Amino acid sequence: MAAIVLVAAVALLSLRMGAGSGGELVVFTAGSLRIPLEKVAEEYKRLHGTDVIIEASGSVEAIRKVTDLGRKADIIAVADYRLIPRFLVPRYASWYIAFASNELVLVYTNHSKYHELLEKHPEEWYEILSRSDVKWGFSDPNKDPCGYRAVGAIGLASLYYHNASILGLLTNNTNIEVRRMENGTLELVVPADLEVRSGSNLVVRPKSVDLIALLEAGELDYAFEYRSVAVQHHLHYLRLPRAINLGDPRESSFYSRVVVRILSGTDKETAVAMAPIVYGITVLDDAPHHEEAVRFLRLLLGPYGRKVFEEAGQPFLEKPLAYGRVPEELRSLVSLQGQEG
Repeated sequence: MAAIVLVAAVALLSLRMGAGSGGELVVFTAGSLRIPLEKVAEEYKRLHGTDVIIEASGSVEAIRKVTDLGRKADIIAVADYRLIPRFLVPRYASWYIAFASNELVLVYTNHSKYHELLEKHPEEWYEILSRSDVKWGFSDPNKDPCGYRAVGAIGLASLYYHNASILGLLTNNTNIEVRRMENGTLELVVPADLEVRSGSNLVVRPKSVDLIALLEAGELDYAFEYRSVAVQHHLHYLRLPRAINLGDPRESSFYSRVVVRILSGTDKETAVAMAPIVYGITVLDDAPHHEEAVRFLRLLLGPYGRKVFEEAGQPFLEKPLAYGRVPEELRSLVSLQGQEG
């Protein structure tokens, strides 16, 4: 009889702790979301006693862990909400939420070559990057939205400044191809086997935050990053013009004039039109801890999560936008948009 009581007590404790199978929520996330998500995870554990495992990578890579590798997770959080309807809906997820924004910046340190010149003449940023003694970088466009946004921003700069030579930052350093379409759109084609040319001063890493250590060690002068990453790591950064930084919804029409084709030459080739930066999140339909995951999103989308993200330099949308069959528990926190994609 005592053994039965003990088993029942353990079972009840497991339910209260939200243990489920393994007792841990697993989140596959974009690297640029890691820091605020870890803070929300700490608060969630304090409130509910459940560990939340935050596994960061490039957003495309995070999704492919599920779609290509068959790995199990509860939540997917990405730096471009459009990736969710493109790759996860309807097979892996039936709803998603666009919730936070950001902008692209050029980060540097006091040791970066020509940083004094950049600060006096910020409009010369692309000329500084083209100098033979300057090392600069962006993340892999085939794995990380910050990477394809950096490529897109360079394309937008060529249009904004009416200077096609700016595209040499891509074509002189990589095997990225430039196509000018009849409708005026500029397409930047990124081969699946992206190559950095021998002797180039360009550095490409799997995700944008991988470049921070190189920058802080003085091995890199400049890198394209999200403003939130610069804020979280206390780095100097140049704010690019609104028509380039992908942070202003009023510039949506101009942004769309540049399309980046990632994973070109494979069956996963995808055309990504440049658009304002908006982060997205979903709970997978087969999440091992589905109810817990929804409860985690209630905390993230509520006042506590909003404050954490604001302080991290990733302000929330005025009201997050929800698409698809959103759980009832989250509906008061979002604006229902119906299904997209």
